[in-house]
Amino acid sequence: MAVKQLLKLKFFNETFSFDKFFDSLVEGISPPIKIEEYDTAVGGSDTAIESILQFPEAPKFRPLFEGARKEVGDLCLKIDVVLDKLRMDFVAYENKHKESFEELQEGVEDLTENFDRLDSRVASVSETAAEIGDQLKNADFQKKTANETINLVRFMMYFNETSGYVGEEPSLFFDDDRVAEAAAVAQKLRAIAEDSISGVHGVPAHTALNGNGGLEVAAKNLQAYCNELENRLLGKFDAASQKGDLWTMRNCAIILNQFNKGGSVMQRYIASRPMFMDLEVMSKDAHAILGTEEGIAQVDDLMNSLASVYKEIAACVESLFKSYLEDYAEFELTSLNQLHKAKTLELKSCPLADISQSRRNSILHPFSPVSPQRRNSAMHSYAPISVSVVEEFVEWNEEAVTRCKLLTLKEPPGILATNMKAIFTCLLDQVSQYVTEGLERAIEALKEAAALRERFMFNSNTNRKVVSAMAVAAEAASSAGESSFRAFMAAIQSATTNMTMLQRFFNASVSQSLLAQEGAHAACCDAIASAIADAENAALRGLQGSLDTVLAEVERLLAAEQKATDYKLLDESLTPEPTTACSSVITFVTRMAEVTNGALDGLNREAFLIQLGYGLYKSLIQNWKRFAFNPSGGLRLKRDVSEYAAFARRFMTPAVDEKFVLFGMMVNVFIVAPESLPTLMEGMLRDVREEALGLIELRDDYKKAKVANILSSMNT
Repeated sequence: MAVKQLLKLKFFNETFSFDKFFDSLVEGISPPIKIEEYDTAVGGSDTAIESILQFPEAPKFRPLFEGARKEVGDLCLKIDVVLDKLRMDFVAYENKHKESFEELQEGVEDLTENFDRLDSRVASVSETAAEIGDQLKNADFQKKTANETINLVRFMMYFNETSGYVGEEPSLFFDDDRVAEAAAVAQKLRAIAEDSISGVHGVPAHTALNGNGGLEVAAKNLQAYCNELENRLLGKFDAASQKGDLWTMRNCAIILNQFNKGGSVMQRYIASRPMFMDLEVMSKDAHAILGTEEGIAQVDDLMNSLASVYKEIAACVESLFKSYLEDYAEFELTSLNQLHKAKTLELKSCPLADISQSRRNSILHPFSPVSPQRRNSAMHSYAPISVSVVEEFVEWNEEAVTRCKLLTLKEPPGILATNMKAIFTCLLDQVSQYVTEGLERAIEALKEAAALRERFMFNSNTNRKVVSAMAVAAEAASSAGESSFRAFMAAIQSATTNMTMLQRFFNASVSQSLLAQEGAHAACCDAIASAIADAENAALRGLQGSLDTVLAEVERLLAAEQKATDYKLLDESLTPEPTTACSSVITFVTRMAEVTNGALDGLNREAFLIQLGYGLYKSLIQNWKRFAFNPSGGLRLKRDVSEYAAFARRFMTPAVDEKFVLFGMMVNVFIVAPESLPTLMEGMLRDVREEALGLIELRDDYKKAKVANILSSMNT
């Protein structure tokens, strides 16, 4: 039997059995061995076994085995050739795959750059669209104004009867349904004409609108039209009055109010009332009051007598109570201080403070009881600043100012200003103390929340059982921090409203009375400025504490929810989604930014949000430096940075947005192949070279791919 027929190369691709191969070699040559004989031999001696295995046909196997040996050697050589070919094919395929992957990386980089440019372009287009919208709005307003001006000029030319007027008569002045509009336009044209006439007589003649001396004709015609329109409306008003048509009377009165502020319609209405114009009715009224038929003649004498009596009772009251009125201001100030003290006691014992404190005590020390002394000392610290309280203070002071103007003696000069200054200073002290103490209470709440946060802070080295036990307490501390932030922002808003209310009251009710005494007005203005400065200093300290509270919570969320596997994705085919930590942080800071927008405005809001943006950026950088990144993780980090940049673009200034956009460009150092890093560094990251080099060390293949050696070639 030929060995070549028994051994073929393809046999080794399948399941190869040596026993079957040997049986096929010796088949027909070796004698069969029966199972019974073998079992007997096994149970017997070694000599019996040898007698079975030795048979006279053994020499016939030699050439067969020699041929098999040669054939197996040839097959080994063929297998080596096939393996070499497969190895070469594999190397070629690997190189081709590597080139495709590098091309794909370059494509991703180009796509990222295109997306960045598209994003910048969209932002630019949006800004341009907003500017165009504003310009269109302004243009529409200007167009509307121009049309109104054109109509006014056309109407003026019509009433001026100039030769330059062409066109039909304006229907506005002949339409009964547009009487109100016609009256308003006629009054406006009349005012313009009269102003023009008064100006023409005081300037050279060549500045007049026409050769007839300006708009004298228009003024005359407009006066005639207004008189005619007024008479028509008065007639309509009289007719409606006789019919009892209150709706028509109301409409006519509204229009007639444009003529002499409604004096004619008031006179017409009074003239139509019998109680004012009918002598018989007036005589009966006077008789009912005075008890005489000649009461009408005695009315004037009665009024004069009453005026004299009232005057005499007043030049008497002042002389009678002069000794008391000299000390009036002291009594007024005592009363105001007593009211303020009573209100303060009421606020300290209000149920709202007790409820707030009970909630506070429930989270202040979750694992230990709160001492009564600590509970009592903090009992009143949560009474929030109220606008209604300051409104009540102002009402008291406004009543005191009214009494001060009535009861202050006329002599010596300047005593009214002195009393007014004392009364207002009392209000200023009350409001300043109330606002400043309220801000200090809110600041103290921020500090206590910070202390609670520090107590339950943990890091990566903390025992897992301890972390699990502290989780609920840490969440409670986080909730306390957010509540204290909201409470302080509400206090800022109320404090701003209260100080504005105080200034408005000063300008409206006090300021004018202080001008009679030299230095009184300036002294009050200085006192107001000092009170505002005290409140601002407290607000600044609280804003810094609020900023620390927000950033501390951001760091807690990052430490608790940012995992090492977030940026070392194994499945590179997955579309990168924002990490859980990113979503949680953005949700939290969005809430805080919305609270800030409601509490602060103008430059104060801008400055706070800028500091929040810079602090957020710094916290994120410190967080990301704790991890290593593979290319897929770099793409996911880029998605996170894009989400943070969108948040910054919504709430903060372009300076903060620019930092996130720039960092998004630096994230490309995690995405490109190691060989592409020099090109990237010398290209789009040239201006941030040092920062980018620090990030490159976070690549998971930094040592394996010998990235340091690759980067060192840039300097040679």
